[in-house]
Amino acid sequence: MNYRNLLLVFCIFSGLVPVARAEVVISQYYEGTSFNKWLELSNTSDTAISLDGFVLTRWANAATEAWKQDGASPGGSDSLDGLSIPPNGFLLLGNTRAVVPAYAAADVSTNATPNFNGDDSVVLYDTALGALGDTVAIVDALSFTDAGNEGANRSFYRISEGAGFDLLAGSTVLDYPQVWGVASNQEVDEAEAGDSFYLQSFSDSASESLSLSLSSSIIGEDSGAAQVDVTVTRTGSLLEDLTVTLSSGDDSEAVMGTETGVILAGQASVTLLGAIDAVNDTIEDGDQEVVITATATGLSSAAASLTVTDDNDTSPIAITEILADIPSGAPGDANGDGDTDSADDEFVEIVNKSGAPLDMSGWSLRDRSEERHLFPTGTVLPSDCAIVVFGGGSLDNLGGSAIFQTVSSIRLGLNNAGDTVSVYDSQGELVASVNYGSEGGNDQSLVRDPEISDGFTLHGSIGDGRLFSPGTRSDGSDFCPPLGELSFSLSAGAMNENGGSISALLRRTGDLSVPLDVVIVVTDETEALSDLGARGTFLVDESSLTITLNAVDDIAEDGTQVVQVRAVAPGYTTASATFEVEDDGDGPFGDLVINEFLSDPPNPEGDANRDGTLDTSQDEFIELLNVSEDAFDLSDYEIHDGVGMRHVFPVGTLLAAGRAIVVFGGGSPVGGFGGSLVQTATSGLLGLNNSGDTILLKTPGGGSTLLEFEYDGSVLDESMSRSPDGSGAFVAHSQASGADGVLFSPGVTVDGNTFDGAVAIQFIRITDFDVDRENLEVLLEVEGLTPGDLYCFDVSLDLGRSSSWFPFELLTTDSGTEVSPGRHRFVIPDLFIADETAQYYRIRKP
Repeated sequence: MNYRNLLLVFCIFSGLVPVARAEVVISQYYEGTSFNKWLELSNTSDTAISLDGFVLTRWANAATEAWKQDGASPGGSDSLDGLSIPPNGFLLLGNTRAVVPAYAAADVSTNATPNFNGDDSVVLYDTALGALGDTVAIVDALSFTDAGNEGANRSFYRISEGAGFDLLAGSTVLDYPQVWGVASNQEVDEAEAGDSFYLQSFSDSASESLSLSLSSSIIGEDSGAAQVDVTVTRTGSLLEDLTVTLSSGDDSEAVMGTETGVILAGQASVTLLGAIDAVNDTIEDGDQEVVITATATGLSSAAASLTVTDDNDTSPIAITEILADIPSGAPGDANGDGDTDSADDEFVEIVNKSGAPLDMSGWSLRDRSEERHLFPTGTVLPSDCAIVVFGGGSLDNLGGSAIFQTVSSIRLGLNNAGDTVSVYDSQGELVASVNYGSEGGNDQSLVRDPEISDGFTLHGSIGDGRLFSPGTRSDGSDFCPPLGELSFSLSAGAMNENGGSISALLRRTGDLSVPLDVVIVVTDETEALSDLGARGTFLVDESSLTITLNAVDDIAEDGTQVVQVRAVAPGYTTASATFEVEDDGDGPFGDLVINEFLSDPPNPEGDANRDGTLDTSQDEFIELLNVSEDAFDLSDYEIHDGVGMRHVFPVGTLLAAGRAIVVFGGGSPVGGFGGSLVQTATSGLLGLNNSGDTILLKTPGGGSTLLEFEYDGSVLDESMSRSPDGSGAFVAHSQASGADGVLFSPGVTVDGNTFDGAVAIQFIRITDFDVDRENLEVLLEVEGLTPGDLYCFDVSLDLGRSSSWFPFELLTTDSGTEVSPGRHRFVIPDLFIADETAQYYRIRKP
């Protein structure tokens, strides 16, 4: 009997292997590219089952096995209250952005649990058995490990009803081949109904259903209680009583005076008299459509639409635009701060339609969850003008007549899948409110168009196709007259990048009796720069300001580039002008090459950065090699992948001729790496997709691409390297000439030798070591330290295997005592000596 089997036998007898509750199980797991994540639950019994009390959870990254101990908390969870599964049927949960397989139709769309990667465990709890996070409440699970990534890019589906998990550290779904079958994502994508790995939903498997009718489809919001009778009818067996539950899709317009009813045995329907009450709000919200839904355990639900007409309330404001779902990349930079951020670029736009200035001091903006923004004292909104509240970021680049603010809380927190946006006055009275649903998750704003009294529509579907327009109408025009206008006139329309310049005359109108600060924006500072920098000032009585635009001579063969200069000031119409920067004949860039990259660190040999821990993100790397005869200054140059910027080379990064530089995804690289330069990604990761990606080297600011390589993901569990180094085509590293089967070689050639430009490696040697337990001190003598250089003294409990190396002391030769030429003695306090049975130490350059 092997070690694992012996452990398994022991655990069975000691109660550590749970038994899945047979009726409800996780029947399929699908981990696809991007947002394509699915989880299928199955009812294995012949009776419909209510899922009240069931909770599906996700356990991510380092916490992927934390569920195996009592009391842990998941990284994401979905309560399944109010849901059910028909007899021998299914329930399908999918990510809100999942689009593959094309046939899959989610019963529940959520970003909480189906938002996993291949190293995130999924656990189903029944809180009727115990508390969430307690092992006694576990119904079923798919177990993965942080380092193993066992669930990546594949689907697991049940082939038997037994328990397919245990509570042993390191155990995974792969330990239960008798329970879990494995299918490729392509197989699932192309599956047909009847295939064992075809993703099935409630509607696919429910044989019986409800229907719903209302005694009236229109009521006034001021009509009062008990306005509508609801009749619910069932199909199928009439042998037993059936409890039905009614719910309103918008409790701010209509509520259920009667929430449940019973269709008696022998009866096909029940009529609930006066079941719906109208809600008389005090805001101007027009006619609202409310969806009334009927549900019952195991039957397909039914719905009917009810229109609640407004009673001509009036409001001094209108909520006119909402951006919840930020478009990816540069097009999503709604606040204009140069950085697209899913929280900062959210916004809500409000227009004053009262006909007079409106003091909004002390007013609040809320979503469905909580107060998000308190308008500060002095917030006075002129008549017909807009105020925009952003989730965060810098608003310096926003001009026009609107007022711009950032939230007083942490974020706006607008849900892509649907939310409520409400404005309350300083007395806490509701002034305006808007509900939106899944239409908010379309990478663009919802906007009233063409008038602020009209309904909401997707911004990209109107006008010139722009995705949002904070502070202006959908066509970009101001809601109200600005304080003045800014305008540019240029001395020329083009200049050469080698020494060229253009004079830009900026003029202003409006009140000249006060100075005016303006923000100057050059859209591509890799091509041109303003001599005033980012800001300029009109002095009192000055109506014009001269700015010199100086060309930047880059090294890229980039042709003629179109650049825009803008001047922005609060309350003023923004000035803009375009000009061209002509290339001075640069040839193709050939000073550096992308020489090697690792997108899929192998398991278990993939600790490429040698920090003692295999990490599929941190051990990714990109190696650049200088193949020119001169040193190359990489300061502020950027590495991008297909998503965006991943690394900015720090100022002072000078790469000698013939020398390589290696950029790891993260961690704490240890060793000399053949005398090459070594850095870690400034963004926190390189993000190289196993399935294929693009690697780019760009000029400072990301304006021009110097190097670009696209790979298709066909090489896994090893790097791709040029063979020969520096000039050859990319091949799998183990197949490169001289590699001898080695899987990667960061900082050295494929055969393990140093590059021609590598610097000599300096060795540090600990010559004497002792621990003073009484005084809690570490005593050591070290050779090989360079005077003036900084060194890290690190500690780990297990050489970094599970306890990461922790840098807890910085050393220089001056902080020690030179006991002989080149040898220094250090006394380092370590208060944890008394608490640990073993500790390991090392010295390295940071």
